[in-house]
Amino acid sequence: MISVVIPTLNEVDNISSTISHTFQQSFQPDAIEIIVVDAGSSDGTLESISDSKVFAFSKPEFALKKYQSLNYGWKKSNGNILLFLDADTLLPKHFDASVSLALKDELVVGGAFEFSFRKPDWKLSLLALGNRIRYRFGNIYYGDQAIFARRSTLDDIGGVPEEALMEAAFLCKKLRKRGKLALIKPGISTSPRRFKEHGFLKVVWFDLNMFIRFNLGLPVSSYAEKYWGKNLNN
Repeated sequence: MISVVIPTLNEVDNISSTISHTFQQSFQPDAIEIIVVDAGSSDGTLESISDSKVFAFSKPEFALKKYQSLNYGWKKSNGNILLFLDADTLLPKHFDASVSLALKDELVVGGAFEFSFRKPDWKLSLLALGNRIRYRFGNIYYGDQAIFARRSTLDDIGGVPEEALMEAAFLCKKLRKRGKLALIKPGISTSPRRFKEHGFLKVVWFDLNMFIRFNLGLPVSSYAEKYWGKNLNN
């Protein structure tokens, strides 16, 4: 079984369609488990989830701490494979079969999907290309790439690192010490809303700074409130 953990905070516009799409695109829907961990939405995110096959939890104390939502979700799950999915990210057709195939290699402990934007313009297409170069050479994936891992490996490393920002990159760093990470194509498609809401150049500059700090081993957690609070305009 593959357990899909979706952390949410005010995702009423996305969560229902993402859940439906996940079941529709799976090769074996009956072998998919979806767990939503909501960090205190005020827009009716949880109330909008009508699928009885989804396990939903309200944990407002996890606000601004995505790693807590991810860890809570996988500990509540039953699958031997965990897949962490952002609420505005859509998985490709038969994603579950692709994940299972990748993990048939015993040296592979996890991985992620190729990155792309939905309905990109030329700037977003260029950014997506830059992202692909970055993670193909660095083998470090971000949260919007639907990172997956064996349950046994997550147990071994203690789950998602307690980092308030770039928790997925820190997770990949730990996973790589246990084995190989696979990259699945075709990949996910994610919403470009952050770039549209806060301005392309401003978001790129912020993300570039976090990328540099991460690779230099400098702390990034102090920027979490600005990121998760969506205050990039400040």
